[in-house]
Amino acid sequence: MNNILMDVSIILDCFSQSRKEQFPDSEVVFDMLKGKPYAFISSSSLDNISFLKADELRKEYGYNKSKRKILSTQIVKHLAQNFKIAKTPAYLNIDYDNIEKSQIIASAKAVNAQVITRDEYMLKKYPGIAITTEEFLREIKNELKKIDFANLKKQYYDIQPQIEQQMDDVLNTTSFIMGDKIKQLECELQSFTKAKHVITCSSGTDALLLAMMALDIQPGDEIITTPFTFIATAETIALMKAIPVFVDIEEDTLNLDASKINNAITEKTKAIMPVSLYGQPADMDEINEIAKKHELKVIIDGAQSFGATYKKQMEVHHCDIFTTSFFPAKPLGCYGDGGAVFTNNDEYAEKIKMMRIHGQNKRYHHKYIGIGGRLDTIQAAVLLAKLPLYKKEIKLRHDVASSYNSKLQAVLSTVDIQLLTLKQDRTSVWAQYTIRTKSRDIIQENLRNLGIPTAVHYPLPLQKQECFQYLKQQTELPISEKAAEEVMSLPMNPYVDKTEQEMIISALYN
Repeated sequence: MNNILMDVSIILDCFSQSRKEQFPDSEVVFDMLKGKPYAFISSSSLDNISFLKADELRKEYGYNKSKRKILSTQIVKHLAQNFKIAKTPAYLNIDYDNIEKSQIIASAKAVNAQVITRDEYMLKKYPGIAITTEEFLREIKNELKKIDFANLKKQYYDIQPQIEQQMDDVLNTTSFIMGDKIKQLECELQSFTKAKHVITCSSGTDALLLAMMALDIQPGDEIITTPFTFIATAETIALMKAIPVFVDIEEDTLNLDASKINNAITEKTKAIMPVSLYGQPADMDEINEIAKKHELKVIIDGAQSFGATYKKQMEVHHCDIFTTSFFPAKPLGCYGDGGAVFTNNDEYAEKIKMMRIHGQNKRYHHKYIGIGGRLDTIQAAVLLAKLPLYKKEIKLRHDVASSYNSKLQAVLSTVDIQLLTLKQDRTSVWAQYTIRTKSRDIIQENLRNLGIPTAVHYPLPLQKQECFQYLKQQTELPISEKAAEEVMSLPMNPYVDKTEQEMIISALYN
């Protein structure tokens, strides 16, 4: 749903009996928008509403100032409790013919909203931004049919004040690089995971690079990993001039199949890099047993799984180094690129801290060859606002996934769909909710026609990617190839409600 900002004219219609009778659509719109995360009023309107309503109340209560003030204050309080407040931005372009209206338009632009109004001046001067109640009601009939895949907008507007406060702190201190919030975030992440060390960095991709640099991976070294993942997993191995060795995946989870790792180990093998696909950890006990036997290191690519557990512990406690991504669409995402490296090893932590700032151990003194891999302070601010809610959001994601599972189990006999398995000794953060079907193209088109978005994670396994043909890997990886033809992700976020789920499930078998 597009963001909507109500003009003073619409709001006042709802607090006057004579206006309600004259403009009934205003009350319909007001009630429809109340409490919605995309519904705003301008901060500049609050005083105007209070003043205009007080003037109107004077006709009813005469000179009873106390009564008028109480009623006027109650109205403003009601608005503040039920609608988001869009601030009037500093980059306001003032319309000197009508300053009040230019403030409202500026507030709307700041939150990318349309303005619902009855004001003819605004409708004429700001076409496209200013719309009538009738236009809004026509638009919303179509919008209500659409489902958001990740719903980042709702999350933002739910915690907008916390986000703005954290970001304003950074802007006001101008500490944009390695500001205090970086250390604060690392401490909060350390507390969340019970990891000994947390080092934030510029992306999930750089987190993988930093992990391999800390382990001193050299050209020609081999790292065993999964072919069924985002390219960054193997791309970073190649960037280190090491060799990604792909091992096929499990049929039921699509994670790296630990039983096939031994056959891929050679004298050049230095590490195993499982990926916690879709938010679920791989078989870490089995992987660690193999690694210990062959003196290999283990790096978990947890770009999709931050907050997941394996045998009741966070994943950092089941590997040498755990990495994650804070890309916006991840379960815990910032508003740009970001990532982090987690380890319980003191030596690795110290190296990673230096390597993310060009190998520097003190200003302009460089112990290692490193990278410019720092997390921007403004992204740390976003994550600090989001982290206190993250446990709740993981539970909400779990609830959505459980509901999907229950509803789909009931129709499996009538539809061409296969569910993935969540193993009992671990939890998932459900970065995606992915099913398998041999009728993917047909089902995707049917859902698209109903306004239901889907995605394919991933349509081509890494051993088939053009950039990896130089490896000339001979081993057949049939499960990854089959999965790539069948996987399809349904909308997954903490806010997929029961009605939307019913709509999605119904669309799958109709």
